[in-house]
Amino acid sequence: MPEVALPLALFGVIATTLPALAIGRLLPSLEVPSGLLSAILMASFVLPFGLFGAAFVLLAFYMLSNALIVRVDADAIVTERVLFGIVARRRTILRSDITSIDAEIASRYQSLFSSDPVYQLVARDERHDKRVIVAETLKGEVLMNEVKAAIDPPKSESGDYAHGRH
Repeated sequence: MPEVALPLALFGVIATTLPALAIGRLLPSLEVPSGLLSAILMASFVLPFGLFGAAFVLLAFYMLSNALIVRVDADAIVTERVLFGIVARRRTILRSDITSIDAEIASRYQSLFSSDPVYQLVARDERHDKRVIVAETLKGEVLMNEVKAAIDPPKSESGDYAHGRH
């Protein structure tokens, strides 16, 4: 979600640049012992802001460079976390083991500029204490419900899936 990652990156750049400018302004005074002491004190105060800013930039970069690929069939749901085009993690959950598919509001994807919550769907297997994200960045309740119905179609009274989907 670029609309979430880009403001995060912008904040990180600002939080990193300001301390760098402050420390840069003190570099000429390093020749004098009192200037060295003031530079060290100033750096110890502003350096953590720069580190947090760098962490925000890295987090935004991660958010823009990863994806979740989900394959759903009659037997299982297979997810692959892809980072820079390389599969970083593959998880499989058998449909027979799924006890529920729950919607969660993912705090990392919320935007200050939108009132619609962003959801992720989590398949749970209580027997094996397993939790697998099967959909993410679903903006709004309508989209979340549509994707949930596509992944986990309602079952008929006989236990078979309705609408001919398997």
